[in-house]
Amino acid sequence: MKNFIYKSGLLFLSILILSLMQISCSDDSSTGPKEEGDLVIDQDLVGTWELTKIIAKFGTTPLELTPEQAGISNTVTFEEDLSFESTSTEGDTTTVDLGTWGTNNGILTITINGEEPETSPYSIVGNVATIQSTVPYQGLEINADLEFTKQ
Repeated sequence: MKNFIYKSGLLFLSILILSLMQISCSDDSSTGPKEEGDLVIDQDLVGTWELTKIIAKFGTTPLELTPEQAGISNTVTFEEDLSFESTSTEGDTTTVDLGTWGTNNGILTITINGEEPETSPYSIVGNVATIQSTVPYQGLEINADLEFTKQ
């Protein structure tokens, strides 16, 4: 049973990483939010972030994996000019996504160049940002928290 859960978790994580938007941040010396249209630049998100934990919520028991256990890595840099760059690696494949970002009332909006905007609730505690997401997995919608640590 544990082997099945582990393999299911790895498969879920692969699907999660391939289907989720990429997150990023960059260092900035200014403080306070800046208005940009209806989005707010959350200065706490500006900087470089590295994926450090994935928590998939299968039923009542969450499945917690490190990126190493899942065979992936993801680093995201959010710039103050509302641009971002996300670099993710799975096996021998590295993907770099570029686009724009912004926040409003605890919701992060990411638009990868050429794609529709995606939104996710997020929170920041200290140097850890948690992005909540719902992803498809074997015909189900699975809730997951992606934890990123500021570099």
